Amino acid sequence: MRGILQGDSLSPLLFVLCLDPLSRRLNGTYPKVSIPLNDVSYSTNHLLFIDDLKLFAENEGTARKLLDETKEFFKTIGLEMNKEKSATNARSCLDDATLLDDHQGYKYLGITEAHQSKISSESLIRIKQELFKRVERLTKTNLSGKIFSEL
Repeated sequence: MRGILQGDSLSPLLFVLCLDPLSRRLNGTYPKVSIPLNDVSYSTNHLLFIDDLKLFAENEGTARKLLDETKEFFKTIGLEMNKEKSATNARSCLDDATLLDDHQGYKYLGITEAHQSKISSESLIRIKQELFKRVERLTKTNLSGKIFSEL
């Protein structure tokens, strides 16, 4: 058996913990991309969440270096990238991921994003609807009101 077991509640935590050294290396070595969100701007060159890794770069050269660093780290700890589940808009990374065209989107964390990592308005509507459904289900449970004060 290889990798992290899917469905195990510890899997997301183990993934992020195992990739923490890579995260620190990427943050300390490579330039970050500014990501505006409302009135605030965040800077990063990667995201780690559950069992996904997303790399950000301003140019193809940096994208290639980020990917090479990631592949080397994965090799060291016994992980492999899945090319079929990987996408890129950098031609320098074609050996490792599918190239997105200008109109093609891709799924990241179950959400379809446009070519430049923008979430489509349809996806935002679906997220909002799903959020409301889950909150409604939660309010119909017999949970104590104290749990909501802790959130």
